[in-house]
Amino acid sequence: MKLMITVLAVAALFAAAGSSFASELVYRPVNPSLGGDPLNGSWLLSQASAQGAGASGDSGFSIDFPDFGGVDQPATDPTDLPDVDTSTGG
Repeated sequence: MKLMITVLAVAALFAAAGSSFASELVYRPVNPSLGGDPLNGSWLLSQASAQGAGASGDSGFSIDFPDFGGVDQPATDPTDLPDVDTSTGG
């Protein structure tokens, strides 16, 4: 019985000591546009340039849509909507 109490006391001591080393998380922005260090601007530009033509290609805007596994997708051409009756039917 004394051994069990001693083991529990040591475990509680280690649990309390471990939590005393914890610290709070602090958000530090990297992007200068969002309040980060202005000296990070050249690093961010070099990282964006290193991504190559995929990030800044001349092909225009494109989105990679996922494959929906053979599910029929709606037509890409928009459908004309009927005219709306704006008269007040009083």
